[in-house]
Amino acid sequence: MHIEQTVDVAAPPQRVWDVTVDIPQWPSWNPTVDRVEVLTPRPMGVGWSARLKQPGNAPGTWTVTRSEPPHVYEWDTRPLGMHVTALHVLKPTATGTHVTLSIDVEGPLAFLFGWIVMRVSRKFLPLEAAGLQAECTR
Repeated sequence: MHIEQTVDVAAPPQRVWDVTVDIPQWPSWNPTVDRVEVLTPRPMGVGWSARLKQPGNAPGTWTVTRSEPPHVYEWDTRPLGMHVTALHVLKPTATGTHVTLSIDVEGPLAFLFGWIVMRVSRKFLPLEAAGLQAECTR
């Protein structure tokens, strides 16, 4: 299962990257994150992890699996027999940065519970994109 959201941000890729990877600050601008607990006290990169509490959901531990500053990072979590991957892609444009946020759900229980993740993602991804856009242009 796959879902994605795009947004154009009137800010350079480095600014968007800096806001995107400053995950401990997400609750200040991202309405889809209530709380962040950093589990790996070092700069964000492959292997870095945090526990996120999102509205209406149990806390989940996310671990960075790919980091290509300032353009791509991917992280994942494994709830209920599923593998959920979130990908953040930043591409420079003439007026700023084109951002693509996506969620993929796989795993043995994805056919049973994946629809829940997709329903929440359809609601949350536009909110995250709008919050990112506002924070980067503030």
